[in-house]
This record gives sequence, C-alpha cells and structure tokens, in this order.
Amino acid sequence: MKKIISVILGGFTAFSLLYGNFYGTSALSDSLSATIEFYDGKAEVEINEEMFRQNSNGYHRNIALLASSLSSASYNGNKENGYYINRAYENLGFDIDNDVTLFSYEGAENNASYDTDLIDIYGDSLAFSIATREIGDTRLLVIALRGTNLNSTSDILSDISIFGKSFCKDDSPTGFLNFFRKVSIGLNFYIDEHPEITDSADSGKLKVLITGHSLGGAGTNLLGAYFNTHDENIYSGFVGNEAVNTMFSEKLDIPQSDIFVYSFACPNVYYGDPTVADCDNIINVINESDIIPQVPSGQKFGQFVYFDTNEDNGISAHYGHKYVNATDMDIPDGVRYYGGAVDTVLNEDMFYQDSDEYHSDIAEIAAALSSASYNGRRETGYYINSAYRQLGFTSENIEIYNYIFNDRYSFSIASQKIGQTTLLAVTLKGNSGKSDFYNQINKDFSQPFMNSMTNPEYYDFYITVKNSLDEYISNHREILNSAQDGKLKILVSGHSIGGAGASLLGAELNSSDSILKLSENDIFVYTFGCPNVYNNMPDINCPNIINIVNESDFVSFMPFGARDGKTVAFDSGIFGTSCYEPKIYVENLSEIKNNYITYRQITINNPYADFEVSDADGTVDKDSLKTLSDDEHTYIFLPSGDYKIKFSGNTNEILELSEKSQKGFEKSYTNVSLTDGKNIEYDIENNNMYVIDEKGKPVFVVQTDGTETEYKEESDLKTETLVVAGACALLVSSSSALLIFKKRKNSKKGD
Repeated sequence: MKKIISVILGGFTAFSLLYGNFYGTSALSDSLSATIEFYDGKAEVEINEEMFRQNSNGYHRNIALLASSLSSASYNGNKENGYYINRAYENLGFDIDNDVTLFSYEGAENNASYDTDLIDIYGDSLAFSIATREIGDTRLLVIALRGTNLNSTSDILSDISIFGKSFCKDDSPTGFLNFFRKVSIGLNFYIDEHPEITDSADSGKLKVLITGHSLGGAGTNLLGAYFNTHDENIYSGFVGNEAVNTMFSEKLDIPQSDIFVYSFACPNVYYGDPTVADCDNIINVINESDIIPQVPSGQKFGQFVYFDTNEDNGISAHYGHKYVNATDMDIPDGVRYYGGAVDTVLNEDMFYQDSDEYHSDIAEIAAALSSASYNGRRETGYYINSAYRQLGFTSENIEIYNYIFNDRYSFSIASQKIGQTTLLAVTLKGNSGKSDFYNQINKDFSQPFMNSMTNPEYYDFYITVKNSLDEYISNHREILNSAQDGKLKILVSGHSIGGAGASLLGAELNSSDSILKLSENDIFVYTFGCPNVYNNMPDINCPNIINIVNESDFVSFMPFGARDGKTVAFDSGIFGTSCYEPKIYVENLSEIKNNYITYRQITINNPYADFEVSDADGTVDKDSLKTLSDDEHTYIFLPSGDYKIKFSGNTNEILELSEKSQKGFEKSYTNVSLTDGKNIEYDIENNNMYVIDEKGKPVFVVQTDGTETEYKEESDLKTETLVVAGACALLVSSSSALLIFKKRKNSKKGD
C-alpha cells in the first residue's frame, strides 16, 4: 500500500491568540471532499491519492488548502481540547479510535499517555496530533501540531526563546528546536505502534505531508529539514530515553520526492545559510502584511510563496484563516509569474513532437518560464527559481546568472530527468527598463552573425549565454551522456530581447559547431515578442524556432528586418507599447492559430501624405492598421496578403516609399510626384506603383526613379504582342517564300 505522512504544526505568536477548528462531513472513501470548519472559518478540501503524485518541490493549491486548513484546525478555539482537529480527521476518513493520537491536548480522550518525561503528557503546551489511513494504494499519516496557547507558559517561552542550539551546520532558536524535538519523539513512538507505516516505507509507497502555522510552521520547517538531511546528522539533541535512540528518520527511509512540507506564517528558524540543506520540498507560505515571518533574525529552509492582505496591523494579518483564504482563492496554482500563473506540467511526450511545428503545450511551458524570468516586486530570481521547481527541477540543477549585479543579460539554465529523457531548459530574461530597451532594439544591424548581420546587443547577450551554457554542460556530465544516447531535449525561450538572444542561441544549437551535436528535432526554441533579429534572412535554416508575436506589440516589428524560423500571431488590441508585457503573451496563447505568417514594412518618407489601405474586402480602417510615425517617416506594418495603398496629393509634394519584407524582398521608389489632385496607388502584392484616375484605373506606371510611362492594359499588351508576333510571322513567311522562289529560279532543269 502506498502511504503518506502528514505533519501539521499549529501556530506561533506571543502577541495574539489564534484559534482554529476543523469540521467536515463526508463518507469514507479513497477520494473524498470535506468541509473543514475551524474557529473563525471553514474550507472545502479534497484528499486523494493523485494529489501526492505531484512533485513535492512545487506549490500545489489542493495540498496547500488541505495543509492550511489542518493547521487552523489544530487550535481549540472555544471548544474542548482536540475537538476541531479530531472532527477534521474523522471527516477526512481517519479512524479516530485506533489511528488518531493527540499529544499534549490535555483532557482529550485520545491524548497519548507514554510513560516518559520526554513528552509533557499533562501540560497543555506544544500540542500535536498524529493519524494514519489508506487512500487507494497509498497510506496517509498525518501529524498535526497545535500552535501557541497563551494559557501555557511553555508555549510563550517557545515563542520568545531566540537563543540558539546546534542544528545542521549552525544554530536554531532553542524554543523552536524544543518543539521539533518533541514532535520527533512522538512520531517515533507512533511509528512503533503502527508497523504498517514502516512497511509502506520499505516498499517505496510512503508519502509525507508536514504542515503547520506560525510556531507550528517553525517546527514544520525544522522537521522538514531534518527529514531531508538526517543522513548528515544535523541534530543530535535526542537524549534521555533508549526508545528514541533510533529516530523515525532511520525507520522511514524515503526520498525527498515523497515528502511534502507546507509551513504558514513561519518565523525565521535558522541563523546560518539554509541553502546548505537541499529543501526544495519545503514551501513557506507568507502573508507580506504579517510581522511574525520577519522575526527573529535569521532564515528559513526551503522556498517561498507570497500573498498580501494589505493590512497595517501585522498581528491580525497573522491569523490562520487569512492563510486558508489565500490558499483557497488568492494564490494561483501552477507556474507563477508577476501578475499571474500558468497551470501546466512537464511530460516526456511533449518533446517528442515535431520541433518545427507550433505546439500549445510547449508554448505554455516556454511562456511561463519567459514570464517568470522577470522579478516584478520580488527579490531577484524569485519567480524563475519558483517556476523551475514548480515544473520539477531541483535547486542543485538550477543556475541563474546576472540577476544580482546589474540585472542585464539575465538568464537561467536548468536540467532534469523526465522519464528516460533529460530536458535542458535555457530561459533568457527580457529587459526590465523600457526606455533602455527601445534604445537597444533601434541600434543598427552591425554585428556579423552566420552570414548575416544582427544587433550588437542581441549578439552580446547570446555570447554571454552560450559561454555559461558550455560551462553548465561541462559541469553536468549527464547532459552530454544523454545527448550521446539520443535522450537529450533542449527548450530555449525568452521574451523581448530575451527572445532575440534565444533566437541566436537556437541558431547556434542547430549548427554543426554546437558541442551537443543534436538533431533539429531535439531542439525547441520559443520566443515571445521577439524583435527582428537580422537585417536580412541569414543563410541558415532553423524551422524549429517558433516566434510568437502579438500583432499589436510594435517591439516585434522593430527594427524592421528578418527573424529565422516561423512566426505565429495573435492580436491583443491597439498597436503600441501597452501590448509589450509578457503576461499578455501568456494570457493570449489560446488565441494562437497554427498558421505561419510573415510581415512587410512600408516606409513612407513623407509623413504628411494622405493615404488609405485596402484589401480584397475594401478599405481597411486606419485605427486597425499597425502604424508608427515620427517627424520624417510613417511606418505601416502589414501581414502577407493582397494589399494596396492609395496616396492623395494635396500640395505639390514628393513621395518616397520603400517596402521591405521579412523574407528579404526590398524595393524603393524615389522622386514620385504627388501634385494636387493626383492619386498614386501602390499594389503591394505585385510590387507595382501606378497613377490612377478617378475610377481607380491605372493611367501611368511609376518607375522606381519616379518617372512615369503610359499604362497599357494587359489585353492591349496581348494584342500588341499578337500583332508583333503576326508581323514577325508574316515577315518570316515572306522571307521564306522569297528564298524558295530565288532558289527555284536558280535551279537547273531536272534538278
């Protein structure tokens, strides 16, 4: 049977009394829903085996809601000791009489009575509970620790005790360690009484969920750290009883991927560097208005998920029901970025699709990573680190670059094994400052790259990433091994200038110079809002570069040139800078159709010329056109199609026009006379310019130097051609007849 341990630790604060209760109604089943009621609220939770098949180092709303509800239910509120937590277990399908044990819930019928002074049996302090049940092929073991009890001197002393004792490679506050120690001993006794738990661990079917609020969150954090690193003997403070000489961690030898740790409002628990312990599976949920997670001085193990109730009172923001509400409604599930989330997961099969076609599932992953590359209001690298771990990557294989110093050319590299395949992900961050970015993208294409010219900023970004990628690969031998075995896939993604760097990197990875020597179908490159990368299409072919463009984002058209690969598009609205944000790309992925398009830029060097654009359906509304203007030029950006532009002269003006397509086509017209009352039409599809009459019929053909020649209908041209051809034929025929006549005249009789 597959089995799960869940540890719920109650709240902490010496300043406020946080009560909770947990009540629900549901029949016993392998998968069920329950209404969990606590002192100041209730929550609808679910519990099933599938929940715990998710990766433990990512935030998952269903587990977080269950955990936060259990943490709040650990408090007594206005009920007798253990009422709410017992009701919670009962409605979640646990056997209260046989499989639920309370510790230090004074007066509760199922309070533990171990004959040892290592657990304060009669004192109502540092209370917790343990329960177990099966769910399908999984056994669930729950341990719930109650939070601060202001009637207990011991609880208050634990809250305010900041002096340290040895834990891991540094010290932790003594009070928090005392709680951790007590829970560990209770868990040890409980496991001895329930051998089915160790049986599950031995068969590789045990899962662990550890959770708690406040002081309980502190114990949760330390207990999770001990579970993850017990082989390193990070704590040796268990003395005084032979029964605990063999700790639970030695009895439950389970991998980190089976341990789920959720703390809520956790104070700082460690005075050293918490990254010395690999604790990706510890998820600390923090209300930014809550003062308790900020004290005492120190750090926490694991990673963080934030929300903000925007309260001035840091104590009321600490209440457990605020955390329950946040996990239920405020914190989005999935890969989070500043402004939203993408509820998506990685799987091996998605990277065995054709790399030269657009795939919405890969686009979701790439868009999530590209958006998470930005910091928003968080500390540098917060979102991208969280995004990788949400997708199953571990911190030991995640590297972020240039996020701390000048935040320029920032990018990240991560790898993980998915099934039999190794996935190498490279994500390039766009520029955080728009004004600087616009200056960068408007630089000339002056840097040589693969028989073409690119922007020097893009090139420098690409070189920075390439050098670090080569070093990363050399430090992760499994990547080269996977490449040699044909089991390596690469996902390169980036937004804006990050997309430009990603495009160049994709071209390099496709080339024979790449150290990985992969086939095109092993490389997936997705760019979002990528500016044009080359002045003209280079002599390379990278159909596996998929450029996702918002047709209203003018960054994707500047400076006008070429992009390798294929472009798919959506249109979010009015053309301009407001359509640049990465979240717009994430939110509009569902609007993308698998039709590949290219664009052309029409540059008018007379911005005062009146013009209208038409297509096969008639005149195109100017408000829907994608145009930019300055004092000297008007730029019109059009997708492939049968378009015409009509110019009307109001004064004696000279019109100059040029067309440039992303396929490399260029044509220019100079010195075109646009006098008062004169109409000029440029037929874009056929690349011809005409002077037209009032009915729109061509009168003259305008040459590229502005000279005009008489326009002749195609039928006239055919007639002229036939006449000329007929004349030629007649001439040839007459010449032949004359030649024959002469030949015969000169012939002898008998010949």
